[in-house]
Amino acid sequence: MLSYSFLLDRLPPAADLHRAIADLYGVDPARVHVGRLYEDDGGPPATVSCTYAPLPGGDFPWRLDIGADDTVTGPSEPATASALAHRFGLRALLSLNAPSDEYWRLITPTEDHQVPLNLDELDHDRYVLAVTG
Repeated sequence: MLSYSFLLDRLPPAADLHRAIADLYGVDPARVHVGRLYEDDGGPPATVSCTYAPLPGGDFPWRLDIGADDTVTGPSEPATASALAHRFGLRALLSLNAPSDEYWRLITPTEDHQVPLNLDELDHDRYVLAVTG
């Protein structure tokens, strides 16, 4: 069972995201649900569910959650984020699941590396890249 969650700098149109998720996971589009978190009671039963939620500003104002049942063997969380970044020209931010929230994984259409976050902004649930240099 897959369960992924990462942040996006912008949200693609729902219909385009629906097609991308179906393609990425090799699932009939009729078995994919894409919708806003907590709306339509989670949608109809689906093999793959993709929900999104707005966050309170920052460089990454959208959270994307993807879940799939046991029949789906899909790409890893970083591979999923990378595929969406390439397809839509966006940036994705993934937790490193480290003891500190200072560094996160940034995936763009051309890069994949660790970046520091502004911890003061993070205290307010805003994901803002730290200015370095």
